[in-house]
Amino acid sequence: MKTIRPLNEDWLFAKCENGKPDPGLPLKSGETVTLPHTWYQDGNHYEGDAVYQKQFRLSLQPGQRAFLRLDGVDKACEIYLNGVRLGSHEGGYTRFALEMTDHLTPAGNLLTVLVNNERGTSVSPLSGDFTLFGGITRRAELLITESACFDPCYWGAEGVLFRPRVDPETGEGLLRAEPHVSGKNLTDLTIRYSLLDPDGGLILETEGKADQATELRIPSPRLWDGKRDPALYTVRAELVRGNALLDAVCLRTGFRSFRVDPDQGFFLNGKHLKLHGVAKHQDTAEVFSAASEADWQRDLALIREIGANTLRLSHYPHPTRVYDLCDEMGLVVWAEIPMLKLNQNDALLENAKNQLTEMICQQMHHPAICFWGIQNEVGIFGQKPWMEPRLRELNGLAHQLDPSRLTTSANEKSTPQENFLNQITDIQAYNIYFGWYYGHMADHATFLDDFHRINPTRPLGISEYGVDTNPAFHSADPKVNDYTEEYQALYHETVYPFMAERDFIWGSYVWNMFDFVSAIRNAGGVQARNIKGLVTHDRRTRKDAFYYYKAQWSDEPFVRIAEKRFARRAAETISIKAYSNQKELTLRCGELSQTLQSDNGVFHFAPLPLSEEGTRVTVSAGEWSDSAVFTRVEEPDPAYIFVDTDAGLNVRNWFVDEQEEARLFPEDAYSIRDMMQDLEANPKAMEAIDRIAPSLGIIIRSSVEEERGSFTLEQALHYVKKGWTEEQVKTVNDALIQIPKK
Repeated sequence: MKTIRPLNEDWLFAKCENGKPDPGLPLKSGETVTLPHTWYQDGNHYEGDAVYQKQFRLSLQPGQRAFLRLDGVDKACEIYLNGVRLGSHEGGYTRFALEMTDHLTPAGNLLTVLVNNERGTSVSPLSGDFTLFGGITRRAELLITESACFDPCYWGAEGVLFRPRVDPETGEGLLRAEPHVSGKNLTDLTIRYSLLDPDGGLILETEGKADQATELRIPSPRLWDGKRDPALYTVRAELVRGNALLDAVCLRTGFRSFRVDPDQGFFLNGKHLKLHGVAKHQDTAEVFSAASEADWQRDLALIREIGANTLRLSHYPHPTRVYDLCDEMGLVVWAEIPMLKLNQNDALLENAKNQLTEMICQQMHHPAICFWGIQNEVGIFGQKPWMEPRLRELNGLAHQLDPSRLTTSANEKSTPQENFLNQITDIQAYNIYFGWYYGHMADHATFLDDFHRINPTRPLGISEYGVDTNPAFHSADPKVNDYTEEYQALYHETVYPFMAERDFIWGSYVWNMFDFVSAIRNAGGVQARNIKGLVTHDRRTRKDAFYYYKAQWSDEPFVRIAEKRFARRAAETISIKAYSNQKELTLRCGELSQTLQSDNGVFHFAPLPLSEEGTRVTVSAGEWSDSAVFTRVEEPDPAYIFVDTDAGLNVRNWFVDEQEEARLFPEDAYSIRDMMQDLEANPKAMEAIDRIAPSLGIIIRSSVEEERGSFTLEQALHYVKKGWTEEQVKTVNDALIQIPKK
């Protein structure tokens, strides 16, 4: 019978800054670490080679076998045992196993794992607004098995693939079990299957052959019905020879049906379910990508609190245990591979296919997963014709591996709505940031309606939307790029209803549930973080926008006064805003009292006098209440104001109304709001740019050469903060709008 031995303690770790060591020799020095482990540190984002070594003893009985199983190594590795190369793995987020049996020695063993986290050109991800941390970032195990066993090396899965579905004709639950057995003399092996219902009762026992699939049929199953009833069955497969038990696999699964309609959205078990949720990266404060069960439980508790019913686990496969927890919570899950940039390297396509196969084989038993994602924003580097057959190959592979689920992908604003990238997967989604990176908040509505008009048969979801926010900054008059908590709240209050009120939007995902590490960023005074989260990276602070969504989604009664961190105000009066999922709130301030009703979860009370001694307010609904104190000060508190000492271009300062904006950026002529690849393709445009500001010409040509030409010049100059003046950019724009588009 198989035994599992954790292999996480007492590893020796060292960076290979002076070349790789001999994998057959013990390291002379290093740091003792416990897995999971990453070498990432803020301010020290090392990309390169590193080595992990572990010495251990293992005595096998005659006929036994031993495997090393690693749940995730970021992002490529080679494995050696006693100097012998066991194999390699490319892809930082999926489990894999290698057999060790023939290379073990009774005197002791030296296990060496050489790891590399460079972006490269052949292993996804090649790009992305998140960090490749590097390390053995998930757990390690030794598997000791009998001579015949369920094969742990089959795409890193458990050795039996379980495919649950509901028969659309009879309503029966169908569970197809596909065993993959490793060993010799397999003809006399049998697999015993048993199934327990959600209450733990045994409802089915049957036998199957070790080299054939077996289908288990369950009349009138209790359906996995999302948060309403996340019913889970337990399936056990036992590999036996005669009466001898050789190996066993035990997993939980569930039965449900779902579909997506281009006009009406998502349906679960025949009932419409508006999907509203968040996206999540894997990292958390201090441990970064080396997160633990406690970290995952805490994250999902916050997601439960906010009331989301769907979760995009981005931008790569997450640990199997996270999918288990989503099953239990009833969250509809979007799982995806880290395909964020596509090139013409055949090795990259093969790697993407391998990562997709591993993800699907390892996770297909989870009823929570309804969507397999095959790419995120690959069109941001340009929409090249050669991309289509490659993405269609990935899409076809996903359907071949798992015909029961829908494929999806996330495109970005620079991908035209009529583009071929919107015609490949079963359903489509977009990452849009009107009112932050470009345009106005109200443009979301226009974008959604235009897509539905142009692509009436294509189901549309919103896979990302949000703004960067530092909860230390505040304003009574919030504006784009001020990084205030008030602007984030205003943005979500304005934008979310556009998605919620349109039935044809099958789902929406706030970007992001949590702030996360992005070593390339410096936003709102916070280094190396993307701060679009509704919750801070350390999970200690729920930003105001968190409570806005809690008011929209959660059934747990609550009241929350907004802008509580904006406690010191240079004003004579204050207007209190509160969030609640109750229909009526009462505000009390001394002898004053106000009662308001709201259908959208947001309550704006009439102004109150603001005192220098402090104005205390309480807002309540029955037994639920919240209190805060606000103080009048003579001058605005500078601690609330973000001052960018190295600001990029802010075109919004150029105009005061839509009429002036339309004159500066006409649709029928070129401007700095055109993509750099389009400007580079027009000789007259480049002649004007080179004459007025040669440095801008260099930026454009280098961006196109580096496949970043689908960004607009305005977007590029928001981040490229040297080599030009704003006056030069204005002059360039004045010249470009004289060049008509044909």
